[in-house]
Amino acid sequence: MRIMMIAFALLATLTISACSSGADLSIESLKENYPESFGTPVEDNLSSEEQETLGLPSELPFESESIEASVIENEAEIHYQSRNADELTVTTIYNPGNVLQETETRMTLNSGSIAGVDEGEAAVFVEWFDDEDGVIYQMAYSPMEEENRLEKAIDIANSI
Repeated sequence: MRIMMIAFALLATLTISACSSGADLSIESLKENYPESFGTPVEDNLSSEEQETLGLPSELPFESESIEASVIENEAEIHYQSRNADELTVTTIYNPGNVLQETETRMTLNSGSIAGVDEGEAAVFVEWFDDEDGVIYQMAYSPMEEENRLEKAIDIANSI
């Protein structure tokens, strides 16, 4: 009976841990889990320094079913999509000029960067300059559920 209780407690702990832990969204994990759609474009087109500053969120408000990367000139774009059509696109602009878009709403991110925020009908757009890394991050978050989408978008931006 005691062995059964220990086994049940262990199983419950593992189940709770599995449910509460999000997917590993680190660059190494994404290269391993999405070798063709993420790994190859990133490794073939970005230097190791650029890969270190690639705008990868550490957490998402949805479970990503597909992740794709594309790199064109000085921009890298990572697209995340869920099974039920939640989408996130993060663009990292390397060696940017003064190309920040004008927005009416500004918010301070946890990093101290000032982000321009535009809440459209279909998506929330967030853009900021990271002076430490010398890059501009742009993200467009399009959730299926509109509830708390601005807060979720800011949480994503803070996790980059």
